[in-house]
Formats: sequence, structure tokens, C-alpha cells
Amino acid sequence: MRYLFAIIVLCGLLLQNFSQVIIMVKYKIDQAYIASVLCENRDKPDMHCNGKCYLRKQLKQDEQQQQNGTTAKEKYEVSYINVLQEFNFAPIAPAVDLLVHYQDPALHTPLISIFHPPQA
Repeated sequence: MRYLFAIIVLCGLLLQNFSQVIIMVKYKIDQAYIASVLCENRDKPDMHCNGKCYLRKQLKQDEQQQQNGTTAKEKYEVSYINVLQEFNFAPIAPAVDLLVHYQDPALHTPLISIFHPPQA
């Protein structure tokens, strides 16, 4: 799942950088449709436009969108607010030291017998 998300984000970033290439590929794929339907000069076949006017308009629109996106990034200001001066590092409740000792009576009895391994 993480790999799929990483691949999608990476592809999105790459597509954003190569938007003009994508527009060119899209134009080449649909060139017949663009020339016959979307072209501004389709009534003038002697110009041999073949949809290049539409391509030029799309590239100019993409360039304007990229310029508008970069200017929007420059509008933000970063300001530093020192909040640590107002913060009190003293503990809210007083600290209580609690010492607990566990005494097992079996630990205080001396070991009299010595262990001898079994004989074969």
C-alpha cells in the first residue's frame, strides 16, 4: 500500500514537471480530431495549420498556469514567534519519591548444601 502511494505521488510530481510534454503527446495522439474539430483555422485548409493553433494556445495556457503557481508561492511570509518564553518548565504537581523494597525470607537463609552433579 505504501509503495502504491509513493508511486502515485512520484508520478504526480513528474507529471507536473513534464506538463508541456504531456500536452504535446496528447496533441500527437488526437491530431486528426483537433485539426477537424478544435482548430481555429479549420475553414482555411491552405494554411496547413492542422491544429497547431490549438496546441500553441494550450502551451501558452499551461505556461501561464505555471507562472501563476510560482507567484502564489512567493506571497507567503514566514514569521517566527517565540512561544518558549511564555512556557513555564516547572512541574505542575510536586514529585514524590516512592521506595519499595521486596524482601523474600528464602533469600536471607544461608545455603548449606553444595550441589553435586549426578554420577554416571
